[in-house]
Formats: sequence, C-alpha cells, structure tokens
Amino acid sequence: MEFSVNLFEGNWLKSSVEIALAIIILFKIPIMRIKVSLFACAVISVIWHLSAPETISAASFSWRFLLLESLRYLSWIIVLLYLLMLSRQSKLPNSWAYSLYTALAIILTLFIYNIDNDALFPSPVLALYLKIMLSLLGVVVCEQLIRDDHSSRMTKLVALVAFILFAYDIIVFSLLLLNSDLHLSLWKARTVISSVTSLILALSIIFYAGQLKERSRFKLSNSVIIFNTSLTVVGGFLIVIALFAATFDYFEISWLSASKVTLYVLAIFSLIALSLSEKIRDSFVVWTSKHFFAHKYDYKKQWIQLDALLSTQHKNQNCYDISLNALKTIFHCNAGGIWVKGQQFYTSVATQGIDYSGSLPIEPHHSDLIEKLEQEEWIFQASTYETKYDAQYKSYLSDWVLNIEGIWIILPLNSATGLIGFAVLCKNNLNKKEKLTWEDLDLLKLTGRQIASYISKEQASEKLIQNQQFDMFNKISAFAIHDIKNLIAQQGLVVKNAEKYKHHPEFIDDVIATIANSVNKMDQLLKKIKGEVESKTINLHELLKQAIKMNMNGLPSPTFSTDCESAFINGDSDKLLMAINHLIKNAQDATDDDGEVNLHLRCQEQQIWIDIIDTGIGMDQSFIKNELFQPFNSTKENEGMGIGAFQIREIIHGLNGELIVESTPKIGSKFSIYLPMLS
Repeated sequence: MEFSVNLFEGNWLKSSVEIALAIIILFKIPIMRIKVSLFACAVISVIWHLSAPETISAASFSWRFLLLESLRYLSWIIVLLYLLMLSRQSKLPNSWAYSLYTALAIILTLFIYNIDNDALFPSPVLALYLKIMLSLLGVVVCEQLIRDDHSSRMTKLVALVAFILFAYDIIVFSLLLLNSDLHLSLWKARTVISSVTSLILALSIIFYAGQLKERSRFKLSNSVIIFNTSLTVVGGFLIVIALFAATFDYFEISWLSASKVTLYVLAIFSLIALSLSEKIRDSFVVWTSKHFFAHKYDYKKQWIQLDALLSTQHKNQNCYDISLNALKTIFHCNAGGIWVKGQQFYTSVATQGIDYSGSLPIEPHHSDLIEKLEQEEWIFQASTYETKYDAQYKSYLSDWVLNIEGIWIILPLNSATGLIGFAVLCKNNLNKKEKLTWEDLDLLKLTGRQIASYISKEQASEKLIQNQQFDMFNKISAFAIHDIKNLIAQQGLVVKNAEKYKHHPEFIDDVIATIANSVNKMDQLLKKIKGEVESKTINLHELLKQAIKMNMNGLPSPTFSTDCESAFINGDSDKLLMAINHLIKNAQDATDDDGEVNLHLRCQEQQIWIDIIDTGIGMDQSFIKNELFQPFNSTKENEGMGIGAFQIREIIHGLNGELIVESTPKIGSKFSIYLPMLS
C-alpha cells in the first residue's frame, strides 16, 4: 500500500523531535498504562507531522487528514485522563474507557481505510467545528490536571504542553471560520509548536519521570484560570452558532429573517409577561437595578461598621444590648428589641425605647410568625410600609407586636442552626413613600445573619464558662467528700475503740491527737473550698520519710531510696503528702504481702522525680488510658467515691508537675511524679 504523504527528508527531519520523544517514553516512563498511551500519542504525532499540509489547501480538509487530527486529539485526551486518574489515585470509569477506545478504534479503522483517499470532507466548516470541540474537551481536562493539588510536576508539564497545542488550534480554526484567508505563517506554526512542545515534554520526562507520583506545588493563578474558562466559553459559543447556522442552511432560512422572527417573538413574550405578571415585573426591576444602576449602599463600609459595633465592648452591656445598639445605629432607629429562643417561647432579652401595652410580649416556638421568619427569612414590614405581600401575612402577627408604637420591621436572626431569635426595630415619623427596596432587604438579611452568628458565638462562650465553673465546683465537692470520708473513718475508729480503751491514758492522748488532726484537716478543707491555698517550701526528703512512716503498718512495707543531696519545691505540703500516701496505699493494695513497694527520689538538673514502684498485679494500657484517671470510677467495691487517681493527678498539676504511669499486667506498676525544683 502506498502511503500518500510527503516522506521527503525535510519532513522526517521536522518529526525527529517526536521520534526522539517516543524513544524516551519507552525507556523512561515507569507506569505501563502511561507509557503505552504516551508512546501511542507520540507515534500519532510523528505521522501527523509527516502528513501535515504545508499550505491551507484541499488536503487540509480531506477525510484522511481530518481522521488523523481526530486521532491526535483523542490520543492526547486519553493520556491526560490517565494522568488525571493517577493524580486522584482512581481508575478511569469503564463507560469513559469503552467510549474513548471505541471512538479511537473506529477513527483508526477509517484512517487506515482512507489512507490513500484524497476525497474532501463534505463540509469544511463542520470539520473545523469538530476539531474545535475536541480541542475544547482537551482544554477542560488540562485545566483539571493543572488545578489538581495531587498532580506531579511532570503531570502538570504534560498538561501545559497539551494546553498550548489545544489552545493554539482553537485560535487557528476560529480564525479560519471567520476569515478563510488565514495568514500562511499561522498555519505553518502548528508544526513548529508541535516540535517545540514535544521537546519540552521530552525534557520533562528525562528530568521528572521518576517523580510521576510525587505531589507538585505548582498552581494556576486566577488570571490563567479565567483565561482558560473564557476560552472554553468562546469555543462553546462558536459551536452553538455553528449548530444554528447548519439548521438555517438546512431549512434555507436567512440570518436576517431568523433574527427578525426571534426578536418579534421575544418582544411579544416579554410584553405579555411584564403586563400580566407582577412577580415578573418585580424580578425584572430588581435584576436591572442590581446590574445597571448604582447601589444605594456601600456594602464594604456597612460591613466594617457592623464589625466595629459588635467588636466594641461596653461596661454593663451583654451581647444582646451590643447587638441591639448595632442594629439601631446601622438602620437609624430610635427604639427596638431582641427576642431569643427559649425552651417554649421567644422572650425579650434586650429592649430600648419600646412601650408594651396589652398582652405579654412572648412568641410561641411554632407560631405562624416564627415559621415564616425561619423558613423564608421573611422580613415583616409595618403597616405604614407594608406591601401587598406583607398584608396577606398580617394575620400572623401577635397582638403585642401590633401594639408596639412606631414599629418599622421584624427582622429574623437566622444562624447556621436555624432561627435563634428576631429583632423588632422602631422609627419615628415613618414616611409612607419610603418603601424597602431589594438593597434594603439584602442588607437587613445580611445584618440579621451576622447578628445571629455573633449572638450564637457569645451564647456558646457563656455556656462554656458556666460549664467550667460547674466543673470546678464538682471537683471541689468531690475532693471534699473524699477528705470527709477519711476523717469519718478516723473518728469512727476512735468511737469503735473508746469502750475498750477509754481508761487508758495512752488512748486518751491518741484520741486528742486524732481530734486535733481532724480539726486541722477540716480547717484545711475549708480553706480549699474558699480557694485559700497555702504555699510553702517543702523538703521532699522529710515529706517522703513521713509518708513511709505513715504506711509502715501496711504490707508490703514501703522502702525509700534517693540519689539527691537536697530536694526542695514550693507548694501545698498537705496536698502532696496526701497524693503520695494514696499512691503508696494503692501500691500496697495491688501487691502481695511478700512483694515490694519502693519509693525512689532522683534529681536531674532542675527536675525532681519521685518514683513509686510496686511488683503488684499491674494494669493494661487500655485501663490506664480510658479508666484510671476517670473521676467517680472506682475499682474497689464499696470504697469511696473513686476519685483517688484523678485527685492525685490534679494535685500534681497544681504544683506545675506531671504524673506518668508505666505498668505491665502481672509484673507491676511505676508511678513517676515530675516536680520543678525550687531555685
């Protein structure tokens, strides 16, 4: 079969870049599907370069060349889609793959069948539009690739190369549609651009093929994105015009006649619609006002003013008063009020200058007024201002609303969670001619949403503060109950032994000491509840020895060791002693009588560590993470409130320290207390 293309030396030389590109692709691209698709694209580019006519002649509009250009575009689109799927770590949808490969197979078969056929395509104009459509599809895929955050550097370079080819072809074909006398240099530049972009692509593969799956930081600027979108829109517009042109040619209708008929039909329809429908008239007025006339408000200034009013804090004013002042200032009102959603009703939380008469100023949750405010964000206007739309909803208003003197509007306060409340604004000397325009309504709704967001944020902050205060109260209560339990145990032991040992002087001395200790503990407890913290220098050697002595009656007996010459900290000695006592007691409870419980004091530069180590039953990591420090969760039946470990950690944190737990089931546990050394 004779290949009727120009195979002289010059064309082979021009396509040498594409040939080199194909060879580089075979050896450099690691991913098989990308390698095959890019290699096929390069081979088709070689054939296209050899076959491209030197001038705009009949060969430019032959069946053979149209099919070859279609093959070139489709091969590029397949490459780009594979790269896009690689960037998104997904597979090309089966429907897309089947459609593309079917189209590619059909076009390839037709190209081989017509390889020696110089017959012209029936409609050169339609051929140009088909090429523009394929180029536009390629531009869209290129934009997706370049904008994708996960695309590699090489992927983005391939997309840029393809974008240059597609964009230039759209420009050339559009100029051919508008003017058949296209300058020859623009046509010849297609092959030059193909060679240059192939060279860029070859270099990018050489340098970046190994980074095909790596993420690139390259991003498009807004101006490039706008240009790309504009190019796509222009191409789409040309295609639509082509379809109209083909339809007019088929029915032998002139453009002038079609334009006249279209103009008459649109004019008649517009006149009828504007005459019969007030809603369409209102929409038309709003649309023209928005797009063709100067705005009533400078929205930037309004926004800055609102932000400044809400940000300014005033003494003796809560968020509701601040919000009401902002609304009054922006809309020049002399009085108003804000109602906020409660459990059953919307009740007044801030009022200025409003005089109620008659019924109580509350609004049920499910009243018609509330549903209208929430569902449609409707702004109710006073009777002086009301339109016919307001008149039909006037029955929704409660008596207390109608009785407010000088009422102007009811403004919904809608946040992301729904209607949180509404505002009533009043004005003196209402002007009947001054109607609310679309700009007034837009500004009112925008301000209402911002006020609602501000109030919601302040309510959440206030609730958080209250929860923190209750949390602190609960902690203090829990600590107090724990301390009282210990004092009751001490006093109970005295009462239990009183009958037996009441005549022994030693017992009487012990009772007096126990009562004195209890009185001291109660005094300390009262100081804690009042927030009076006694801070003093603590000698840890003495404190730990005291803790050892207090727990010598338990088994196993604790031992003490240290490598510190001196260790002093600043804090509440009673609290720290209580914490260490508790840890020693827990270690004894968890260890067999023949086991070990050791206290070790060590110093590292300005750090002090107290280690309480036992050979007891130990704990698993799940228990340490999820249960050990949970308050009111005790593992000991019928003993206390279960706040020991939690309270110990809070005491250590109060000394600017840390409590670190290491434990292994059936081997033992280690509680390490870090404390900052006193300078």
